[in-house]
Amino acid sequence: MKNLILIAALLGMLCPFALNAQEFTGLATYKTAAKMSITLDSTKTSSAEQEMINQRLMKALQKEYELTFNKTESNWKEVEKLDNGATGAGVEVVMIGMGGGSDGLLYKNTKDKTSLETTDSFGKLFLVSGNLVPYEWEMTSDTKQIGRYTCYKAIAKRETTQIRVAEVNGEKEEKSEKRTQTITAWYTPEIPVTHGPDDYWGLPGLIMEISNGSRIMVCNKVVLNPKEAIAIEIPSKGKEVTDEEYEVIMKEQVQKMKNRYGGERRKGKNANVEIKIGG
Repeated sequence: MKNLILIAALLGMLCPFALNAQEFTGLATYKTAAKMSITLDSTKTSSAEQEMINQRLMKALQKEYELTFNKTESNWKEVEKLDNGATGAGVEVVMIGMGGGSDGLLYKNTKDKTSLETTDSFGKLFLVSGNLVPYEWEMTSDTKQIGRYTCYKAIAKRETTQIRVAEVNGEKEEKSEKRTQTITAWYTPEIPVTHGPDDYWGLPGLIMEISNGSRIMVCNKVVLNPKEAIAIEIPSKGKEVTDEEYEVIMKEQVQKMKNRYGGERRKGKNANVEIKIGG
């Protein structure tokens, strides 16, 4: 009888801990930046103007996001700003597929390994469903501090296609080449979830920093089990498409933009323009 009473007492003590673990939630804020540069015809644009354009472009690509999460689900969404990020100097930036923009919400479920994202592209709202792509992480013993958390380094590699667009004297050239992209992540086991920013996931702790050569995301604030309850939202608005269908639609829209703006440029002044993303 004494043993039964002892077991019952232990279960009573453990139940609240099990409940807290089940309800574990958090909010992490990330600062992000991407590398992109535009090289204009030196005979028509001074080096000072060139530098100013690229500085404004880099500023437009600096964003802030929030990751809210529980044990198995997360939301990734851009923190809206009053500044629309326009670069000025006649340069218009259209970002496609950057994940969870100001008009979008990315939902990930690491238990079911599924994702669902609502995103506004070319003035139309899409609801994109897909499966979480697994990363083959190589764990290392390297550590560093990010805020109060001890983080460990992990590396993954992924094959990507880099597109290089150049316009010389009104003629547009587009080259694509396969590259191996190295992804470097820093995660902390002190926050025992497999979540990360954007579509990154799969490490034994929250990913606090990640870079892929052209984009870096760094966590600057974490709140665990906040007083205000966190509700993970499953997106439901937009035209329902799969990842594959959405990719085809975006390629068609990008081609239409190339035809439209390319045609306008060929009718206008000659210009030497080169755009680089990353590296």
